[in-house]
Amino acid sequence: MTSNQRWFSSLTPVSSSEHIIFGEKGTGKVKGFGVVPVSESFILRDVALVGNLGYNLLSISQLLEEGYEVRFKKGCSRVLDAQVSLVCPVLPFGNVFCVDFLSSHGPSRWHRRLGHLSFDLLAKLSSLVLIRGLPKLKSERDLVCHPCRLASHTPVNQVMTAHPRELLYMDTVGPSWVCSVGGKWYILMIVDDFSRWSWVHFMESKDEAFEFVHDLVLKLRNETGHAMRALRSDNGSEFKNDCFKAFCHSQGLEHQFSSPYVPQQNRVVERKNRTLVEMARAMLDEHGTPRKFWAKAINTVCYMSNRIFLRAVLNKTSYELRFGWQPKVSHLRVFGCRCFVLK
Repeated sequence: MTSNQRWFSSLTPVSSSEHIIFGEKGTGKVKGFGVVPVSESFILRDVALVGNLGYNLLSISQLLEEGYEVRFKKGCSRVLDAQVSLVCPVLPFGNVFCVDFLSSHGPSRWHRRLGHLSFDLLAKLSSLVLIRGLPKLKSERDLVCHPCRLASHTPVNQVMTAHPRELLYMDTVGPSWVCSVGGKWYILMIVDDFSRWSWVHFMESKDEAFEFVHDLVLKLRNETGHAMRALRSDNGSEFKNDCFKAFCHSQGLEHQFSSPYVPQQNRVVERKNRTLVEMARAMLDEHGTPRKFWAKAINTVCYMSNRIFLRAVLNKTSYELRFGWQPKVSHLRVFGCRCFVLK
């Protein structure tokens, strides 16, 4: 409802004697119904023109019928469209809420103008006044526009390979801040796509990666009659070189490379790296174990992860998917606990 006739793009007068009763017992006559365009994408329909109305009233139920979404949350209430893009913010005003149409499209408009820049960075640039022509903007939390949502990497809810060792992911981590007891600085991580079985190899330099991958591939070929199809890695020089190229060609393997700056394409081993490193850090911190034992901790974590983590969708451990029977963990002890040398 509104009493401002100038806002209507179209108005249909009514001749009835219908009146609206206000909270202070006053009344206002309904003069007509029409359309009020707030912006190009936000149009209010079936708006009543009411005489003597002191405030503009917005109906939440009508917004819901039009396909909009209204979210009430302390500090960031808002109205969103069907694509989850911001229509207008909703601000507290006493015991009611006030919709701010004047700044409704500020952050959203500039987000699209600047190539769908993140709202946090957009607000930071605005507050630091580093760019001329960019107005003061507030950060919009928990807001993802429709094109950005489509551009995100959706989770995979199915197993993309048919058997173990069909596709192996590879990645290196390092150098470490501390040299290990054995003089190692780098970690080579290899993960099987089907079973999620992991192998770790510790290296003094990255150029040792080829020798380990070479021996592992030849060993795995003797474990099963299933063919190995491909290796996947990033574009690091330890993987993208003549040795790997010649070896893959001789073994009939496809060497797949993820796109630059898109770690999601090598997501399996990237996540495994982070999981093992964080678990190893927690194990070292529990008993104050010196950091030089990080390789021992990661090797232990890799051993355990192959026996305790379930493969999504298949609901079996990596150990069972690789060997065909369930793993045993009764022999495991707490890492870093007190022990005595027998001999």
